[in-house]
Amino acid sequence: MRKYNPDAPGVKLRGRPKKESSDKRDRKVSVNFTDAEEREVKAKAAAAGISIAELLRISAFKLSIVERLTDFEREALRELMYQGKNLNDQVKACQANAWPSTKRKAEACLDGILAILRKLKIQNSTLL
Repeated sequence: MRKYNPDAPGVKLRGRPKKESSDKRDRKVSVNFTDAEEREVKAKAAAAGISIAELLRISAFKLSIVERLTDFEREALRELMYQGKNLNDQVKACQANAWPSTKRKAEACLDGILAILRKLKIQNSTLL
C-alpha cells in the first residue's frame, strides 16, 4: 500500500518517518570490557538476535536488580539458619516422645528467632 504526502497530493512518501524528538537517542555511554566479557556480551546478543546496545539497554532497564545484603542482615540470616537447624533437632526429639524438655528448648529457640527478627525490623526501619 502506497502512502502519499498529505501536503503534496500525488507525491509518494519516501524513507522512514521521522522520530519524535523525545524518542531520539542522543546520549552515549561507553563501557570498558575485558576480552572475555566482550565475547560473552557479543555471544549473548547474537543468541538473542539483538544488537549489543539493545542487550545492554534491556539489562539496564528491564532486569530487576537485587540489593546486596548488609553485614548485619547476612549475620542475622546465618543466625536464623542456625536456629532453624536447632528447631529441626527439637522436632525430631518431639517425635521420639521427649516432649517436656523439648518444649522448653523449642520455646527458647523460637524466642531467639523472634529476637533476631525484631532486630532486623528495627535495623530496616531506620533505613526508610
